[in-house]
Amino acid sequence: MNREENEHRSEILNLRSFYLRLIRRIWLIPAALLAGAVIGGAIYFLATVTFGPERSYSAQSKLYLNFAYDESGKVYDYYNGYTWNLLMSTDDILNQTMKNLAAQGIPELQGTDVGSGSLSGVTRAEVIASTDAEIPSDSRVMVLTITSHDQKLAQAILKATDDSLVSFGTSHSEFEGIDVRSTSDAALVTYTDRTTAAVITGAVLAGISMIMVLLLLDCLDDAVYVPEDCERRYHLPVLGMLAAEGRQLPERFRNELIAAFEHTISGQHKVALISVSGGKNEGAADKACQILHEMIRSDFDFQKTDVEALQTPGTSLESYRRLQETDGVILLLKAGEHAGTMAEHMISQLHKHDCPILGIILTETDPGFMKRYYRC
Repeated sequence: MNREENEHRSEILNLRSFYLRLIRRIWLIPAALLAGAVIGGAIYFLATVTFGPERSYSAQSKLYLNFAYDESGKVYDYYNGYTWNLLMSTDDILNQTMKNLAAQGIPELQGTDVGSGSLSGVTRAEVIASTDAEIPSDSRVMVLTITSHDQKLAQAILKATDDSLVSFGTSHSEFEGIDVRSTSDAALVTYTDRTTAAVITGAVLAGISMIMVLLLLDCLDDAVYVPEDCERRYHLPVLGMLAAEGRQLPERFRNELIAAFEHTISGQHKVALISVSGGKNEGAADKACQILHEMIRSDFDFQKTDVEALQTPGTSLESYRRLQETDGVILLLKAGEHAGTMAEHMISQLHKHDCPILGIILTETDPGFMKRYYRC
């Protein structure tokens, strides 16, 4: 046996076997999709609501800028959105805004705190941070937006700033005047609801992850499920299959086992049955031996060939001594059990003791799986 050729970690994945076994676990994929959707929605909710930013309110007004003419007869139209945002923090506008707020009963507080303003007092830094002046397209129209965590404060700052800009327009020669054309009440700032996108993203990621995990687990699975995979891996003949207790394989599989078993042990004086499971299932060899005796008792002379269950080599030194008394060994490998690596080890040990391995019998196979796999 070439160990490089039978290395189960580099063998080709039997996709038919994989997909048939995946059907049994297909519920894991919709379960993962559901779990991913819940997790995605929960993360989005926590990020935007529970631990999201504090609520803010926005009030807006539109002002019309009546520019004056300079000495050359040209209009002073060099003001833009960037210029106005700079002007909002200058004393020309800000001082008047603070006075207008004080007239509304909102005194000026000292300090540089931003976000702590309320109707009981506000700092200049709070007013500057909450103000945004924008010139959308027409250089004569300004959109003034005030954003604050306090709804009434946002409305108050908007009115104070509007009045300050009106005064600014009358006191500077670049303007004939600045008029307030419209104002809106402070309203809650709402953000785009991406809950659906978060749910879908979570579901897709979880579904893909589950498929990748199932593929990875199958690649790492050292179990064998069908005789052909077993023969490719160990380069030993699979004599047949035994069904799980209480179940029955199709008649053709029973006949295949009887024929191959009789052909293999014919002419041998003593054959041992050894379970690869070892200590995990000490009675597996005895049970298989009893089943085989019952299956072919009428067609085979067990007086000429003694078939007996033998304790797994390695569990005691006596088991190795008894191997020398046999003409060959038949290994019992439970289908679907993660014992592929142990089977490799046991085969290696038997070769070291010059013990012939006559073949392998797959035990506790699933009749339903075999019928689907072979379409019989």
